[in-house]
Amino acid sequence: MVTRTTTYDYEQSSESGRERMLPVPWTRLTDTTPTLGDPAQVTSAVAGSEITGTVVNPGVVTIDPVAVLNVASGAIFRHNVRNVLTYAGGPAEASWQVLNVGDVVYYDVTCEVINAGIKLSVSPLNAATANAIFGNIVMMQDEDAADFPKGGAGSGSTHVCAILQA
Repeated sequence: MVTRTTTYDYEQSSESGRERMLPVPWTRLTDTTPTLGDPAQVTSAVAGSEITGTVVNPGVVTIDPVAVLNVASGAIFRHNVRNVLTYAGGPAEASWQVLNVGDVVYYDVTCEVINAGIKLSVSPLNAATANAIFGNIVMMQDEDAADFPKGGAGSGSTHVCAILQA
């Protein structure tokens, strides 16, 4: 089992113009229990076209069941990313890839189900449908080229990565 790493205290893109706050009722989120700092996805009728962002205020279900997401394109947040690339006919990982700067990262419902709440992966498809693009891996302020690639192509692993939101 993967131990989740708390990432809510990191936001690299604090410059002007990188804040786009969107209030969303919990009932419209894929994960209806939003957590501060976690990736989030707003449900949509078309798989792969969902709005995604980072939870900056989860709200309180008994008072105000509305989460506030930063959906700014270009905002950079640190998130846990699973290196799963494909699934084997259901919620079982079939292949993996190394994580590298520039790789596309997706909001992946299947990954969340089987990996203790890890919501992002490099898989364009979950077990059944298209995943929405969340962003791209970039270097954190305290990383350099020697920190990449992360993980291996032979087995599943989870890594903390800076993600440039799409």
